[in-house]
Amino acid sequence: MFAPASLIIIGFALLGWAGWSDLRPQPLPYEQTTTPALSASLGEFVEAGLDSTTMTMENIEIRAPEAKSPIATGAVTRGADQRPTPLGWRNAVTEPVFFTDMDSADTAKVLEAIRQHAPAEAVVLAWWDMSRRIRSLAGRRAPLDDPLARGLLSPRPWAISAAAVDEDQRAYWGKGVSIGEGAAFDKFIDALLMDEARGVEALAAIAGGREAFIAVHFSDIWKAAASRPDLLPIAYRDFPGGDGMHGVMKEAREWMRENAIEGGYAVEPRGGAVRLHYLPRKADSTRLLARLLPFSTSNPLKLEGLELVYQHKGYWIYKLAPTKG
Repeated sequence: MFAPASLIIIGFALLGWAGWSDLRPQPLPYEQTTTPALSASLGEFVEAGLDSTTMTMENIEIRAPEAKSPIATGAVTRGADQRPTPLGWRNAVTEPVFFTDMDSADTAKVLEAIRQHAPAEAVVLAWWDMSRRIRSLAGRRAPLDDPLARGLLSPRPWAISAAAVDEDQRAYWGKGVSIGEGAAFDKFIDALLMDEARGVEALAAIAGGREAFIAVHFSDIWKAAASRPDLLPIAYRDFPGGDGMHGVMKEAREWMRENAIEGGYAVEPRGGAVRLHYLPRKADSTRLLARLLPFSTSNPLKLEGLELVYQHKGYWIYKLAPTKG
């Protein structure tokens, strides 16, 4: 009788320790450093409209205690409002560290396309980081921003420090952004998670009657899921790519059938593997954001109230059709 009782007491003690540990402030699982950078190092952005005389550049390094080299690096610019705008980002680990990989040349190309397609008086709706790039470099009205810097992605092992990570990153990316701007961004997230018809109507309302465009990136589906985890579950699974894309897709579809996954999916080649991004629930495939992106259940060329005007890699730019009435 003594041993089981002892185990019970020890078990409660461990639970108590775990509970007390959860209540303690968790240290940051990384160190973030910024250093000044030469604007000339990103010449493609100067060509795309970056005014090096009014903007400053800095490099970001994210380091983890167990890693000898940075786990993520980024290039950031600041304009007159001093809000940091990520221009390029590279992850050295499997999961994104705050942002997915962002090639500066691709970013510059997309911003140039926005400038070509969207008139100067038009409104471009996009996630807060993309909105900053559009304002700073494309010279177009992109009114959305967020003091909470919602949608930043963190590796799963950092979940225990989520509160500390969120607070630290909000202090950096959300500084200087008003609460009112955050409320408008809330409406944007809501619109993306509505069905197609209601979502397009909500976007038009945010645009306030102006000619409007929406710019989305494939990573926005993950950002939206991180912002509204109760509304939009999403997951991924990696498959070896040795049998070629056809063989991988056959294996992936069989795996989805075996696991009763009915939602849409999208594939992303990653070196020698293929990453399958999937929506576990069928109903989530009808959300506007899932329709805007290249999921198996969507067709970006046949959307109601939206016209695809440009696509490059993970970027999709649409024009909102004028509302009837």
